[in-house]
Formats: sequence, structure tokens, C-alpha cells
Amino acid sequence: MQRDRPATAVSAASADEDDVLRLERALAEAENGCHARDELLAIAAHALRTPLTAILGWVSLLRAGDLDSETSNRAIDVIERNARRQAELIGDLMDAARILGGRLRLNRGRVDLRRVVDKTLAAARGAAEARDIHFHAALDPAAAAVWGDPDRLSQIVTSLLSNAVKFSHPGGRVDVSLQRVGTAAELRVQDEGVGILAASLPHLFGRLDPGTREGSTEGDRGRGQLGLGLSIASHLAEMHSGTLSAVSEGPGRGATFTLHLPLRGAADEAEDQPPEPADLARLQGRRILIVGDESPARDGMVRELMACAAEVRTAGSSEEAMREVEDFTPDVMVVDIEMRGEAGYDFIGRVRAQGPVKGGRTPAVALSSRGRAEDRVRTLRAGFQIHVTKPVPPLELASVLARLGARKPPLDSAGGDGG
Repeated sequence: MQRDRPATAVSAASADEDDVLRLERALAEAENGCHARDELLAIAAHALRTPLTAILGWVSLLRAGDLDSETSNRAIDVIERNARRQAELIGDLMDAARILGGRLRLNRGRVDLRRVVDKTLAAARGAAEARDIHFHAALDPAAAAVWGDPDRLSQIVTSLLSNAVKFSHPGGRVDVSLQRVGTAAELRVQDEGVGILAASLPHLFGRLDPGTREGSTEGDRGRGQLGLGLSIASHLAEMHSGTLSAVSEGPGRGATFTLHLPLRGAADEAEDQPPEPADLARLQGRRILIVGDESPARDGMVRELMACAAEVRTAGSSEEAMREVEDFTPDVMVVDIEMRGEAGYDFIGRVRAQGPVKGGRTPAVALSSRGRAEDRVRTLRAGFQIHVTKPVPPLELASVLARLGARKPPLDSAGGDGG
């Protein structure tokens, strides 16, 4: 009769299976990421070639010197327009690359959203008037105060207005409204243009996802374009803890895009307050482990924390970080959950499985470029104590760590390792 395997052997086999599953997930994510980049490059090559062809064609005609003054002026206009279009495409590609690599950052501060919309409307009027399209704006001052990056918020509004103008019929109207809805600012951009197919609506903001791009048909607003503008705008809205949505009754019946952003509140005011000296004094002698890719931002954290007399170590991978958790026994950790080639959620799960004696209870701060409510919930459920949206000023992070490290939970009274 075959004996049952010892519990330790069963546990080891289970751990091996978990490792295999983690490796399979990591491989699948890497393959999807490579596929997304390959597809993006293929589409980009085609999109960039179109304005370049027009530019080179007209340059050849100008160089030949056979054009009259009127045609020469037209050639210059065409070259300028296509050069600007190519610059926009390159900007979209750079943003898309930052998004796919988790490197897109915000410079947050107080923002008057009404002023952002006003300026963006003024900049878009030239293109609208050229197509005999009229803007009608109603902007409520009560919906003006938000917290975010003014340049990136302007980029969202620009994308929505450009999209409305591009797909409106000559002589059409675009309504732009900004109003307060509960504790949020709601910006609506409504046009009377070509509309959007019902089948395309679920994929409208998913151009960076290789599984969501569909063939273009009449009424599809991605037709003949790189198709990244709305995807980038949606990602930027999420980074501001907001949402971007679209509705349309179908081809030929226009579309409405709605941006929801949380209004600036008491919590944001608290974020503005400089850290108290007493808070920073608590960091003296505290052991802090920073887990994430090597970068200027990580170096800045290290310098600021060491200036507060903290003892700081860094780890560039989850494997290295696991060794530091055991050897360095940090009082608190900072984990970039978007570090290259790793999953911060998997890492914190491995730490929590260690049990209290081996560092399983170490408080941890999650750094993420995403700040939606569901993102925060996910990090807390994964085992982090605090979710912080990047970029975070080093002094603010130091204050958070001082307070978190002071509340380090005690070991279980039984002293078991929980493993």
C-alpha cells in the first residue's frame, strides 16, 4: 500500500504549481504586450506614410519650379498641414509607448477646468470655422475646480473637440457644456456628425488593446486614422480618477462624449499641505525598501528619504525584493506595481504569504499611474495599505511612509510564521 506523501512534499508541489502558473501568466502578458507593440508599429507606419507622401510630392513639384504663385501657396499650405498632422501622430505614438510601458506621468496641481476648456475652444475655432462648424458653449463656474495636470486635461479636451469637428458635416453645430453633477465635473461634447456604429462603441477607447481593434466601416470614427487619440484621452481621464464615455444613436446621428472628473475636495486640500517636521522626524532610523525600476523618480525618493535619516534599500525585481524582505527586514515598503517585467500584485501576494515572522506583515505603499476607485480597491485587496497615484512628490511620500511605518502591525501573539 502506497503511503501518503508528507505534508511538506504536498506543500512544495503546490508551490511549484503556483510558480508555473505565475510564469505562464507573465509569459502571456509579455506576448500580448509584444503583439500590441507590433500591431501599433504596423498601423503607425501606414499612418505616418500618408502625410509624408503628400509632403514629398509637393516638395518635388516646388523644386521643379514649374508652379504658378497660387499653386505654390497651396503647396506650402498642404506641406504645413501634413507636417502638423505628422507631428500629432508622433506625439500620439510617444504617449502610447509611455502608456504601454507604464511611464506616463502627471504633474498635478489645482486646475480651473473652465479656463482649460475656454482656451482649448479658442484654439479649435480656426479648424471649426474652416469647415463652417459652430461651437456653442455653456460652462458652469461651479464645475471649474479639479485636481490634475492642466496640460493633460487640455489634451483630453483637444481630442474631444478635434474629434467632433473632424466628423461633423459642414455647417454643423458642436455643443460643449461643463456642469457640476454631484461631486464631479461633467464635460459633454455633442456633435451632429457621422455618428458611430453600435458595434464600434465598445471598442472606441481600446485602440491600445490588440484584442479590440476592428475593421473600419462607414460611420466608424477610426477610419483611416491611427486611432490613438481617444484611447490616450481615456487613459488620461482614468489617471485623473475620472472616466470618458461615448454614446451615439448610430451612423448619421451624431455622437456625445462625456468626461467625468472628481471636483477638488477636502482630501485634495490636505494633499497640498506640506509634511509636518514631526512626521519626517519619525523616519529617522526606519528601514525602507523601494521596489521598482531604476529611474530618476526612484533616485529622488531615495535621496529625500535618506535626507530624513532613513535607512533605504532598493530592489529592481520581485526576486531581489523578496531577498531584501528577509535580509533587510524593512519597516515599510514602497512598490511600483507597474515595474518592468514584474507584477506588483504578485509580489505583495508572495510577501503576505510569508507570515509575520518573515516580513509578511510589513506595511506597503502601492505606486500606480492609475487612480480610479477600482484601482485603489484592487491594491487594498491585494495586500497594500495605501494606494498612491504617480507621480508623487518625494516629501509627500516621506510623510506617508512616516505615518504608515509608525502603525506597523505587531506579530501574532503565537509567534508563528503563518507559512
